[in-house]
Amino acid sequence: MKMMLRTLVSFMTFMSLIMGFEIPKRDYENKNYFIVELNTTQTNTPLTQFINDNKHYKFEHQVRGLENHFVFSIPKDHEHNEFLGNYNSNNRNFIKRHENFIEEYDNLLNNRDLKSIHMLTPKKLEKRAPVLIKDEFNAVDSSQLPLKDAIDKLGINDPIFQEQWHLVNTVNPGNDVNVTGLWYEGITGKGIVTSVVDDGLDYESEDLKQNFNAKGSWDFNDNTALPKPRLFNDYHGTRCAGEIAAVKNDVCGVGVAYDSQVSGVRILSGTITAEDEAAALIFGLDVNDIYSCSWGPTDDGKTVSEPELIVKKAMIKGIQEGRDNKGAIYVFASGNGGRSEDSCNFDGYTNSIYSITVGAIDFKGFHPTYAEACSAVMVVTYSSGSGEHIHTTDIHGKCAGQHGGTSAAAPLAAGIFSLVLQSNPELTWRDLQYVAALSSVPVNEEDGHYQVTALNRKYSHKYGYGKIDAYQIAKFAKDWKNVKPQTWYYSDVIKVNENIEIQGADSPDKGKVLSSSIIVNSRDLDVMNLERIEHVTVTVNIKSSFRGQVGVRLISPFGIVSDLATFRARDLSGRGFENWTFSSVAHWGERGIGEWKIEVFNDPRTNGNKIEFLDWQLRFFGESKEADKAEKFDIDVDYAKIRRDRLSDDNQPEPEITVSTETPAPTTEATENSTTTPATSTVQEEKPEETKKPEETKTPEDSSPTSDTDKENPDVDEGNNVEDGKNKVVKDHKGFYFMALVVVGFIIIMVIMKYHKTPGSSRRRRRDEYEFDIIPGEDYSDSEMDSHDSLDLGHRNDADYNLDEERNRLYDELNAEALPNYEEEEEMFKIGDEDDSKVDTNNQKEDSENPQDNKDKKKVNFAD
Repeated sequence: MKMMLRTLVSFMTFMSLIMGFEIPKRDYENKNYFIVELNTTQTNTPLTQFINDNKHYKFEHQVRGLENHFVFSIPKDHEHNEFLGNYNSNNRNFIKRHENFIEEYDNLLNNRDLKSIHMLTPKKLEKRAPVLIKDEFNAVDSSQLPLKDAIDKLGINDPIFQEQWHLVNTVNPGNDVNVTGLWYEGITGKGIVTSVVDDGLDYESEDLKQNFNAKGSWDFNDNTALPKPRLFNDYHGTRCAGEIAAVKNDVCGVGVAYDSQVSGVRILSGTITAEDEAAALIFGLDVNDIYSCSWGPTDDGKTVSEPELIVKKAMIKGIQEGRDNKGAIYVFASGNGGRSEDSCNFDGYTNSIYSITVGAIDFKGFHPTYAEACSAVMVVTYSSGSGEHIHTTDIHGKCAGQHGGTSAAAPLAAGIFSLVLQSNPELTWRDLQYVAALSSVPVNEEDGHYQVTALNRKYSHKYGYGKIDAYQIAKFAKDWKNVKPQTWYYSDVIKVNENIEIQGADSPDKGKVLSSSIIVNSRDLDVMNLERIEHVTVTVNIKSSFRGQVGVRLISPFGIVSDLATFRARDLSGRGFENWTFSSVAHWGERGIGEWKIEVFNDPRTNGNKIEFLDWQLRFFGESKEADKAEKFDIDVDYAKIRRDRLSDDNQPEPEITVSTETPAPTTEATENSTTTPATSTVQEEKPEETKKPEETKTPEDSSPTSDTDKENPDVDEGNNVEDGKNKVVKDHKGFYFMALVVVGFIIIMVIMKYHKTPGSSRRRRRDEYEFDIIPGEDYSDSEMDSHDSLDLGHRNDADYNLDEERNRLYDELNAEALPNYEEEEEMFKIGDEDDSKVDTNNQKEDSENPQDNKDKKKVNFAD
């Protein structure tokens, strides 16, 4: 009997795989569904045994695209629903130990092959709905020669091409994606496929059917192969697809990558589960290169939501295995909740390190009020605003003139990335992010509160690293040399347990800031093989009576400030932040060594709130030092423990993780975004003025200052090690230090008297040594050359130390290892107002044919 059952299970699993996605429609009214994660890597026996031991549960199928995950169902009226729940999934709602089902509970938990149970709750995702612009628009005279050149040279006959200002803006010149130069050179997206994960795609449209890829498409709402729009409002995905790959013909307009292909994955037109969502984000992983996602949690200014664990695992599979292991590209719209004070850092899709978060600028290059800002925004591109919208393809053979919001910005960026991947197909998912950060053009520098980062690039929470210039990014990417594989560092969980309680305008806690710091040294990063940072994440546990009144910011040793949580007046939730992870791309290129400070504070506009800051954990994701030591990331692994184990195995004292809490007295000034509290203003006044880049005319207004702790040498106190994963608070050791220095001084004098040496002999560079870890025979005095070595950003109080020199040194170091070679030094990062002809002249024709030159020519009108 057992043999027959095993054979049946194996047959059912095999058939569910070979039949593709012929899965029965879900009966959510009468059944509950859940995923069981079993260790079936070597054999199907654990699945067979689970089915045999749990006859109450019906085996449905294997999760599409994910090994070891299987879907089961149980009738809603079955008594086991009383204790079934999530187990080892999403860090919450663990399976319940019910007194009537102790035996069943124990049987489940005693199954060594069972890794998790994940309940599949029906839900519906929200489209980033178009934002209607009511402002009246009055056209002005402008040069239309670039538009005429594109029409004549490329034979463009699409009737609304002249209205597609995001491709060629003749009314506000320069406010377009600057793509025509690539088209002239034959870079039109050939060979690249973008999956539009949305509400369907009108693959029968004359504007799309030639570029439609059926193999990479699926309808998860109706469980069928072709993602046909079926509902009256299923137009969103078709409009997005038109932005990317509308064919150059006589219908509507053209896509920015009009020779690329688009597939459609339909998930937004009905109820789905986390299983469908996960499968959608890796569907056609062998076909689809880019996944364009213009959706997410509700943009209402009060929602905090993230992907469920299985969805995160799917995205990790995508970046590890997609595009022949170079990684699929995930592009997400930042969100349209700006008018509700919403922030994309409360959206777990946009603040994922695996996605490129795209914000919006409008017809005139301004920041539209609907566009959400946060420290996860990488770049911006064009969408609706200042009286205009995006013009593109629509369903039923029509053309759309009211497309907009960040919904339109994300697919436009995805289309540009198609051009980039055609220019250099070898880019990994991380290399594309490097290229985007290093080639984008800062915009509205007087508005964005820009900070100069370790990349020597300007960064803004509104605009990221700037707007995408299609010509610049594709040319920059062409000769890009891939960086080394990814690695990561996890700190221990840092306990804080401090609170703010405000009861009225005269509360003594008014303006109070809770501050906690951790000192990371080179030893921490060396054992994890991390050379420099790309993404930083912070996971917090903060209780609050009004979540929307909690502000959180992170300050790096380099002085860069990331506003993690911003104030939201509509968010009245009393849940606070439970294991919530914020992320930032503002620290890209930093080494990570020194003091990292987090600050938690209350909205100064309110007079009633209680905040309890429980704990936090800092994580870095970045480039490895040694490529041959790179590992494969596993979201279920505790890499903080691995770091501690490696330190122990190397017979080294564990580096000190210093935690401190303080409540500096703030002023009453706040920033425009209500993200900076009085403390930030105070710190900013102490910030030394930045040195301008040669090609830049302004310094950032929002650069973060050097704190008092930053000015101290972050040497390590050997007596305060991490113990069992917990961090000790550093106490005052002045007396100890004084006595130790006396002893050390005496020893040095005796050694010098006995063994006189020539000054400078037996020297070595000090990077990791503990303050009192003296080895006989070593001279620990640093030379002038060594006093600011590349791994020590903590020394901030030396008289000869210059922050700008340190920025430039880090920048040069990054270029030396990761950036393309340039024939002339002045060509390095020459991005902005330069002529395209200076970027690449290999395929250029006459100067008059250069699209950039056209913008400076005499204004003409060719209405005829």
